[in-house]
Amino acid sequence: MSSPLFRPIALGMYLLFFIAGLVGALVLPTFSLFLASEIGARPLLVGLAFAGIAVASIVYNHWLGHWSDKLKDRRPLIVLCCVLGVLACAVFAVSRDYLVVALTAVFLLSLSMVSFSQIMAFSLDYAEAEIPLERIPLFNAIMRAQIAFAWVAGPPLGFFLATYWSFAVNYTVAGGLYFVVALASLKLLPRLSKKQVSLDDNPAQLPSLTPAIKQSLVLCAIAFSLMWGVNNAYLISLPIHLKDNLQFAPQWMGWVMGTTAALEVPFMLLAGYYASRFRLINLIRCAAVAALLLYVGVYLASELWHLFILQIFNAIFIGVLAGLGVSVIQDLMPGRSGGASALYTNTTHAGNLLSSLMVGLVADFYGYHQVFLVNILLVVIALWVFGKVKSSRDLTPAVTP
Repeated sequence: MSSPLFRPIALGMYLLFFIAGLVGALVLPTFSLFLASEIGARPLLVGLAFAGIAVASIVYNHWLGHWSDKLKDRRPLIVLCCVLGVLACAVFAVSRDYLVVALTAVFLLSLSMVSFSQIMAFSLDYAEAEIPLERIPLFNAIMRAQIAFAWVAGPPLGFFLATYWSFAVNYTVAGGLYFVVALASLKLLPRLSKKQVSLDDNPAQLPSLTPAIKQSLVLCAIAFSLMWGVNNAYLISLPIHLKDNLQFAPQWMGWVMGTTAALEVPFMLLAGYYASRFRLINLIRCAAVAALLLYVGVYLASELWHLFILQIFNAIFIGVLAGLGVSVIQDLMPGRSGGASALYTNTTHAGNLLSSLMVGLVADFYGYHQVFLVNILLVVIALWVFGKVKSSRDLTPAVTP
């Protein structure tokens, strides 16, 4: 097709991001249950493992994200990270020692996750060179929609494999998919031309960010971290809350997550479509309101059908946040694809760190149900911070020579 949104390169990136999303959908939702049920770790140790992953991921993404902007080809870095993911999944499949599993998650799994942000950075390079400015949010939303498509099937499959076969089978499948991503990245992602990467090859030629832009970036980083943090706390806590407090089989968590993913795709694409008509930050604020309604509902829910109904709010929350979040950062950091991708990805890891420690402490003393009450408070804070963020349109007079 003539549209850059549907050229072979773009279609290859969509497929690759879908497979990468499927890996995450198999590994991450089941990991807290793996630690708690299979290994027997107490809530504090579960939280510490996730916190270690988050800290390591922040370091890796910050350093590799900015360093990768100097590379002429991101593909070898993607392949290396995926190979480390294969090794991590192999350890999860065979080891039941908490220390071995936790260290593997911190030093190998977290580094393998850099492959996701590097695929995203590759897509941003392509978008800035080939896609009209007003259609970039839609392209980013389509990219992120592949993660949603993957999460429609991934969590139900992961919990099914873990429950009816074993965690070893689940992580073996995930390792195989990591290997597929490594090979496919060389086949589906061409080396971008010098024209396409000219800005990233010469980062010194980019204008410095103004103090006003830096302030908005800091505010975005704080608010996005809080939003991804409450989502991570939800993912960690809900499987165990369902099993221990509501007395439902843990595989229902897979169906709840799959329902969310199926519902969030249209919201994600609609957000990308309407991004050219409304300010991005206003759409993000709507996502925060949806998150607030979600966690109030989850805290009060006592029946399984309540949780399925509440996934409408979860779909709006994740669909808009995941579809447009990187566009907000990219809008404030033009020409810095790797840096923008790394900053946005690091908000997920910073949120994971915050939520992992929070879940570990709150659940250890008060139980997993009270985690959702803390989520409500954090979303309220994020809403206030989002209210202080200014878009590039607001800051145009400050950056005009």
